[in-house]
Amino acid sequence: MINVKRIFMIGMVSSPLILSIVYAQTESQSLTLSILSEKTLSGTAGNFVTVNAQVTNSGPNSINDITTYISLVDESNKMPVDLEDWSAEKGLFIGTIDSGKTLPLSWKVHFVKAGKYSLIIIAETAGQEIPQVSSIVHFTVKPKINLNPGQVLPIALGMPIAVLFIMLLLNYRRDLHKAE
Repeated sequence: MINVKRIFMIGMVSSPLILSIVYAQTESQSLTLSILSEKTLSGTAGNFVTVNAQVTNSGPNSINDITTYISLVDESNKMPVDLEDWSAEKGLFIGTIDSGKTLPLSWKVHFVKAGKYSLIIIAETAGQEIPQVSSIVHFTVKPKINLNPGQVLPIALGMPIAVLFIMLLLNYRRDLHKAE
């Protein structure tokens, strides 16, 4: 028989210990990630935009081997977006950031499909098990309105004009032969 009191007591003793370990890891990791271009992210499918962000070391020591990543989620499907199609630059290696310093981050993103999306920046540091994450930025990609899908417009307009021109030319030649 399981002793519920004993399990509860083990949980009460171990919870502060686990919380203090997690707090110590996040306390020693003093990176702050900010997305600067949240107002300019919305656009139209087919557009290229630049996601500007920054990473700040607010801790007392330098932090080494930092790699930052961009992550996109399609909110309607609740699925991550394949960055192979959306952006060529997935990760940016920073190396070392000194105490109190802020470094700019920049990704060029190609809007592929219309919809509602979420974007975050993730920073991973060597020796840390918990990555730092920026706040979530929500944005909308509008559908591209294409008046000439598949290059059909020249043929759709050109063929009737060509047929009309041929008919007028034949009619003109027939009138010339009648006049002779």
